[in-house]
Amino acid sequence: MRKLIISLLSLVAVVSLFSCGDDIKPKRPVTDQAGVVFIENGSRDTVNTNISHDELCAALLATDWEFSYSFFYDDYKIGPKGEDVYYSRFRYSFNGDGTAVATDLSDGKHYDYKYTVNARTVTLQSSAGTFSFGVIAMDARHMIADQSLAGQYASDYDPATLTRRMIFLARK
Repeated sequence: MRKLIISLLSLVAVVSLFSCGDDIKPKRPVTDQAGVVFIENGSRDTVNTNISHDELCAALLATDWEFSYSFFYDDYKIGPKGEDVYYSRFRYSFNGDGTAVATDLSDGKHYDYKYTVNARTVTLQSSAGTFSFGVIAMDARHMIADQSLAGQYASDYDPATLTRRMIFLARK
């Protein structure tokens, strides 16, 4: 009887070891591909992903870029449009001398930046701080960019891989 009780307790202990703990979360099946990027809720958009540094620089100078919307994603989930709340929308004008002006569309205020482009990463710097994003895709009508938020927290997202995807519209 004693062996039976010990066997049952051992079995319960083994089962509890395998059934407890964190379940492995599956990776999200939607990823960017050549010429196709994911946007909010995992829907897809066909946009040129094969852009060079020179093409990016030329496109930044050719038009103003108006922030349209953004959403969060991580290695497991893609969020909806509008969950990343911005209280102001900005239009960015890039100049050939390495300066940029961001105009707040709600009140018309202007904010001055110096910018650099390294490969496909755009960095805007002002006295208030630095803001960088990597351009994932762009065409004549819009630009899709990612900003790493690793180490920050947003509801139900993995802080290790948290990213903000931003959509900018080309404005003449």
